[in-house]
Amino acid sequence: MRKKILVVDDNADTRDLTHLHLTNEEFTVITAADGQEGLYMAGAEFPDLIITVIAMAGLDGLEMVRQLRSQPEHKHVPILVLTALGTEDMDQAIRAGANRAMSKPVLLDALTDEVKELLAEAR
Repeated sequence: MRKKILVVDDNADTRDLTHLHLTNEEFTVITAADGQEGLYMAGAEFPDLIITVIAMAGLDGLEMVRQLRSQPEHKHVPILVLTALGTEDMDQAIRAGANRAMSKPVLLDALTDEVKELLAEAR
């Protein structure tokens, strides 16, 4: 059974590229354009893994992670945070509840490796 990944990114081009790449890697991919939509999609779709960026208008990625971690059904879902803002944001992401954080720009193969590793750890 294909694993379901939720990609939350306010940049449509990046979101679409990530969607295409992970779909080609045999994952089922759903997307959201901001943190609020990400929360909704997580509740409606119950993804096996969530990838989000931090910087988004409205509800940012850090607050989305905090809210997801406060919900019993999402407490153990692996979350990968992507940021272009450096190690301080990566540390904040981990403190907020993310399993891992990566610096942008992300090489797609490295992203795939990270996704597979997180999913394997979650079993």
